[in-house]
Amino acid sequence: MFGQKKPVNPLSFIAQECHLTGKLIFSGDVLIAGHISGDIQAQGNVTIEASGTVAGDILCRKLMIAGQMSGEARCKKITLHAQGVFEGDAYCEHIEILDGGQFLGYRHRDPLLATLANTDTNIANNA
Repeated sequence: MFGQKKPVNPLSFIAQECHLTGKLIFSGDVLIAGHISGDIQAQGNVTIEASGTVAGDILCRKLMIAGQMSGEARCKKITLHAQGVFEGDAYCEHIEILDGGQFLGYRHRDPLLATLANTDTNIANNA
């Protein structure tokens, strides 16, 4: 009846007033409302809110974009929301573009196992 709870991914939040530059590594999920210039590696999901911008590469499990991103994305699935803009190369198994979302670039079909292995290996090597 009282089984073990599933561990929850830690959540990191980049506030709207934040401007970060460099290579950022996260062990869980990331919610971005601010501005990042640099690469992001996350073992969990990355969400770019409407006020958020990322100029750099992202390596994660799932990427949701309501703001703007330019660079290379490697993940299992990308979701572009109505006001979201993606510009660059996308390496993913699945992509979803909601009405109004803009995809400017090229999509490469990347197998899930290769993407997840790269995510976990890269994060472990940089820890």
